[in-house]
Amino acid sequence: MLAASFSASTAKAAAPTLTILSPSDGALVPGGDPVAVRFAVSDFTMVQPGRAGQIGGPNEGHARAFLDGQVVRLVTDLEPFSLFVPSGPHTIRMRLFADDGAPLSPDVSASVRIIATQGPAAGVPRIKILSPTPLEATGHGIYVSYRISNFTLVDPHGQPNAPNEGHLQLLVEGIVVMEVVQYDPVLLVSLPDGDITIAARLVNNDGSELTPSAAASVAIHVAASSAVSLPLV
Repeated sequence: MLAASFSASTAKAAAPTLTILSPSDGALVPGGDPVAVRFAVSDFTMVQPGRAGQIGGPNEGHARAFLDGQVVRLVTDLEPFSLFVPSGPHTIRMRLFADDGAPLSPDVSASVRIIATQGPAAGVPRIKILSPTPLEATGHGIYVSYRISNFTLVDPHGQPNAPNEGHLQLLVEGIVVMEVVQYDPVLLVSLPDGDITIAARLVNNDGSELTPSAAASVAIHVAASSAVSLPLV
């Protein structure tokens, strides 16, 4: 009797993969814009969880997007999506989950680190004092106007430092007298008599100086206004 032996082999399903295409790791996200996230998966079908009569397949499910360890979005298709992120460094992570909500085993995930800023993407921050002019004589109050480039003024409220954003400090004789987040001229009052120096410098959200420093100064003369006696009539 001739016996034939057949060996049946079952092809093992390829392991799913997940890749974040953008943003790239270490990317700077400028201007307070939302972060556009593009990603790709292979050997995995994205489906909506919780469907009536759903029978989970071995390589199907959904993804979840995490921002700094917190779930911020359920992802059920391959379309790009946007995340709003505050200023500072962040980690975006995506992870694949089965239909029953359990993470795949072994884990299938990807992550990138980004830095978000309200400021521009490039350029060296600079400041120039427009007024007062050098050696200008004034009373005890004067408006200070300035021009700022490659830097965005934001209200400091404990947020992390971020490139090209922060606020402005006004100094009189090296002492900070005002923290400023406006582009309009600022009134300085109670200036001391004599020859003094007014300075303006751009600083980070925590008040530390930029590197390299972005500052300007001007020397002026302060004197009390002369009193004028009117003749009696």
